Amino acid sequence: MKLLIQHTHRPDEIAGVVTYIDAIVPGLNANGVETKVLSTQTESIISWISEIFWADVVHMNSNHLGFALLCKLLGKKIVIKYHYLFYISTHFHYEKMTFWQRFKFELIQTLPKSNYPLKWKLHTFVKWARLATRLGTALLSDRHAACSQFLAESHSFPWKVEALNYPIASASDKKTLADLDQPYTFTYVGRLSPDKGVDLLLRATKLIEAENFKVNIIGSGQDLERLTELVKELQIQDRVEFLGRRSGKEVLEIVRSSLALIAPSRWQEPAGYVALEASSVRTCSIVARVGGLPEMAGESNLLFEREDYKTLAQHMQTCLDNPSQALERGELAHQYISEQFTSEKAVRELLELCR
Repeated sequence: MKLLIQHTHRPDEIAGVVTYIDAIVPGLNANGVETKVLSTQTESIISWISEIFWADVVHMNSNHLGFALLCKLLGKKIVIKYHYLFYISTHFHYEKMTFWQRFKFELIQTLPKSNYPLKWKLHTFVKWARLATRLGTALLSDRHAACSQFLAESHSFPWKVEALNYPIASASDKKTLADLDQPYTFTYVGRLSPDKGVDLLLRATKLIEAENFKVNIIGSGQDLERLTELVKELQIQDRVEFLGRRSGKEVLEIVRSSLALIAPSRWQEPAGYVALEASSVRTCSIVARVGGLPEMAGESNLLFEREDYKTLAQHMQTCLDNPSQALERGELAHQYISEQFTSEKAVRELLELCR
């Protein structure tokens, strides 16, 4: 079989989609599948046609209607994988609906308020056009997959969307208390924006009675100034350190030496790859019960309801009081991803969709 894998990223971009593709290509080749990877962001339409013509099956990783139309015109089977939320209305609030209920709700939620400026009102038509593009691409696709069971269900399609998890390497030596930084450290990794809930972590930090611990915040974004001011307002400067952007290797080293990873998101995370990364280095996670985060964290890690920073603080205190238990949770999480998030499993499930 000849498999063309499409995505929309540039060579220098750091993206979960590219990580996923890099992880599955060696396994596909080992199974006798000829593969080519095409970025519709950087390649010409002539290249698109040439590569589509070459392929037996096309594995799309974006809602690219023009590319999907070319695939259908050339008679190719499309296996699409969704990596992001399909509907704007599911960004912060999610409940199960039928497709038509979801479609109607999406249209209503994207209507402009009466007091909006004209340009914002006109932007509603842009949102509807993008929705039409996504739906058009979905209708042209033959098989459908998503990066988590949550994301698969959130599409509300009348046809089946399979959960096809991100694979992650899980090679890591067993962790002991001696591997943890002193004082004990909690680490957040991700964008600094309101929907990621870093302010909830800071408010939880203020509530913890123990004095001898640290909170690392890795990442950059629009919320940095507001979060820095909140640290001062809460008077927790001695506990919190903003580390900025770090390389992937540095991030894993910091997370491995942490007592726990914190993922306090407000929005419905499609998957929550950062929880998998923590498990890969045997670090336990404390995550918000939103989107696909609980799936990625597994049953051994600690969860709290969205916005509930008081329970987050309690879980952090539990880890500080019982660091050996936190290590045990990290070990169980490592076992979980070693079974459920392997590249072999991802390749096998993708090939089943391609047949």
